[in-house]
Amino acid sequence: MRPSTPLPALAAEIARLAAPAIVQGLLHTAVLFTDRLLLGRFSPDALASMQISGPLLWSVFSVCGAMGAGIVAVVGRAVGAGQVELARRTVSASLAFAGGVGLLVGLLGFLLREPIALGMGGAGEPAVQAMALTYMGWLFAATPLQVLGAAAMTALQAGGDTRTPMRVSVVAGVLNLVLSYGLLFGAWGLPALGVAGSAIGSVAAFALHALVLLGLLRRRGGPVSLGPPYRPLLPALRPVLKVSLPTLGEKLVFHSGFLVFAGLVGQLGPVAMAANQSLIAIESLGFIAAAGFGVASGSLVARRLGADQPEEAARVGWVASALGMSALGLVSLLFLLLPELLVGAFTTDPEVIATGADCLRVAALAQPLMALADTLASSLRAAGDTRSPLRIALVGPVFVRLIACVLLAFVLDMGLLGIWIGTTIDWAVRCLALVVVWSRGRWVQAFSPAHSPETGPGR
Repeated sequence: MRPSTPLPALAAEIARLAAPAIVQGLLHTAVLFTDRLLLGRFSPDALASMQISGPLLWSVFSVCGAMGAGIVAVVGRAVGAGQVELARRTVSASLAFAGGVGLLVGLLGFLLREPIALGMGGAGEPAVQAMALTYMGWLFAATPLQVLGAAAMTALQAGGDTRTPMRVSVVAGVLNLVLSYGLLFGAWGLPALGVAGSAIGSVAAFALHALVLLGLLRRRGGPVSLGPPYRPLLPALRPVLKVSLPTLGEKLVFHSGFLVFAGLVGQLGPVAMAANQSLIAIESLGFIAAAGFGVASGSLVARRLGADQPEEAARVGWVASALGMSALGLVSLLFLLLPELLVGAFTTDPEVIATGADCLRVAALAQPLMALADTLASSLRAAGDTRSPLRIALVGPVFVRLIACVLLAFVLDMGLLGIWIGTTIDWAVRCLALVVVWSRGRWVQAFSPAHSPETGPGR
């Protein structure tokens, strides 16, 4: 039996992986964050339009990224077990599949964007709806690039490389900021294209991110690299899809509930819509930090299990959760101490600032809970147990969140504040369930190393 890694060394290893993942996530998310910030300065209607397009696009991109769970589990275990050829085949097949999924989803989204916008609460505000349709049209066209970039990034992270995606995201984030600002307002001799200009900047950032990562994977050696197209495709994909399908179900459940939740906000009027978009952008600081610890935990859990170290994998989940909760505790303090200043960065409307500041104080309570939930859920997926997060998603985001939000926001007439209290209750319920599942340890058997690489993980 191999000796346990000393706690300080394990914490340092998690932090070493998490820090670049957090920076990368913040920079990648900065595409939509920057657009919200700039659109808020462009006009209140432009910011409100992101209440229609923002949640929808985030949901689409997140659901398309469900395959990442399988990539982490299979590639991470292969790297931990020294199975270089399996890792390479999995990376090549996964990226080919991701490109096809991105094309299909982008086409469907582009064709259906108008009825979707109507369902998201844009029917009563023609100007807001028109801006949302423009923005969604450009972003759906870029869906194949976004999905490919996300798959390439996940493959690198599964192998323990979180620095390369971070560096690429720095360049993509700068490009997005410069182009979005220039084309939105007509700065530096560029044409003033309004909302379309902001969207074009985002598309350019997605394109750069995907193409650079694919180029790096093509040139680099080692287990996490992109070789010639692997055929037949299905045998290489089967283990990835077997792990990913429950995650796809989880994300579909979660984001279906989230879009209903976003639609509820749309019924509260333009002030609530604008305030909510500011809050989502601000809270992304915490959410991405939580996701960074999830990336680190998932990568290490998969590699520890690949090296036949289940007890070490269990310790990784707990230590990463503790580190994440500590980090997001600092974000909570920021939300509590400076709510008006943070919301005021997105708008000068005093009513929007007041509404958003009250909700941000509630969001402060949810930040450590987000870290715990995201880290343990990512750890379970990396271990191959994607069914437990699916079951928890059926209880939390669907039933708890929607019931609490409707009751508090509409029945008790608490408005947007009730929405944010309801979401915090959801995070608390999910945390309790995930702690119980991780403590039981049954996830160790979810992906048995005894199964061959060709047949994939067992259940």
